[in-house]
Amino acid sequence: MKKYLWATLVLVVAVISTVIGYQRCQKPLVSVVMLTYKRADIVPRAIDSILAQTFKDFEFIILNDGSPDNTDEVIEKYVKKDSRIRYYKNDQNRGISYSRNRAASLARGKYVAIMDDDDESLPERLQKQVEFMEKHPDVTTVATQIKGLPRVPLNHDDIATGLIQYNNFGNSNTMYKREFQKRNNVKYDPGLKASEDWKFWLQMLFSGAKFATLDEDLHIRHGDSIKHYGISYEEANAPIREYVAQFFSPSNPQAFYTASACDKLKMIAKAPTKIFSQSYLDSLLATNCF
Repeated sequence: MKKYLWATLVLVVAVISTVIGYQRCQKPLVSVVMLTYKRADIVPRAIDSILAQTFKDFEFIILNDGSPDNTDEVIEKYVKKDSRIRYYKNDQNRGISYSRNRAASLARGKYVAIMDDDDESLPERLQKQVEFMEKHPDVTTVATQIKGLPRVPLNHDDIATGLIQYNNFGNSNTMYKREFQKRNNVKYDPGLKASEDWKFWLQMLFSGAKFATLDEDLHIRHGDSIKHYGISYEEANAPIREYVAQFFSPSNPQAFYTASACDKLKMIAKAPTKIFSQSYLDSLLATNCF
């Protein structure tokens, strides 16, 4: 009888271990998502930097946006070497927003880490972002510093202050909670040819997301690549500014940018979502409204 019970216990433990292992395989803690287009010559640098991470529990989703070069050949070599890579390709070039949305929709992890094909993540990037997110469950998204570039603000209020004026947060240095993004239906705007990342973060902010940044250089942005999706600065940013104005002053968007600092803050205070902590907003009002 004892032998039977022992054998049954061993079997149950084995089954449970198998199920847990399968679930972990199906749902890694982190989904790294990367869009690539016409960069077969430099994309190995980005891929290698992710595969060299000290944190190992991730899937690596690579989406080829219809590249006409030999990107397929380059990435297929990596697919054969590492089972964590999931490779997809658009039937034609569909643009940055469509492709970012498709890549994000394929993610299965608790957290989504964004990567760009002309950037490089330092080895401890994922590990330190995951550790921070696990210790701070109230934070929705966390960035790292980018080596050699202006410092990203560390706390939510300073990040939010910048975001309503320009993208001070970054893109491929970030990690966010997938469930929050899905629940609030935050997506890249397919009508944008650029600055789609800035509007993405604004949508997160206006949905109640809380931001933070690590004070460490864990990412490198290389400026030597050709920008295939680029348009003029003004063309890229004009629709984003309109989006911001409509959020804070829906009945008269233009009024937001022509208002005084005090009146802007009053509009922000009345917005449907509180983007600042109350103490920070009170301080701004006290300083600008007298």
